[in-house]
Amino acid sequence: RMAYLQMEALAGFSAKDEWDFAFEGMTNHPFIKGNYPHHEGIWGWGTAADQTILMVPNIRRSMVEYHDILWDLGFATTWEDASSLSDNLYGEQPDIDSYYEWRDSRVLDESHWYGWFIDYWMEGGLMR
Repeated sequence: RMAYLQMEALAGFSAKDEWDFAFEGMTNHPFIKGNYPHHEGIWGWGTAADQTILMVPNIRRSMVEYHDILWDLGFATTWEDASSLSDNLYGEQPDIDSYYEWRDSRVLDESHWYGWFIDYWMEGGLMR
């Protein structure tokens, strides 16, 4: 999020989310915020993107933010559900016990996916 906000500010053009390309069609947006190959990401931009900036946040901080966003979106699993709940984003803080329960049940999987994401981009798109 930090990188594309800075890119928007520097260039004066808005970024678009990978899900927007997949479900609303292709547009002329120079920056794409993506999570691919994360299990919840999609390659929604076809062949329109040919360069990458990889931001690697601290996993401890990003897991908290990821949980907060999932919680705000009611743990939605589809683009339609997430879009309908997007007004809830950053509205209120989930309770800490909810976060600890989610974190403890998923920390090993999330750590694995975090490494897989970095490997994918650092190894030229090699899927494992």
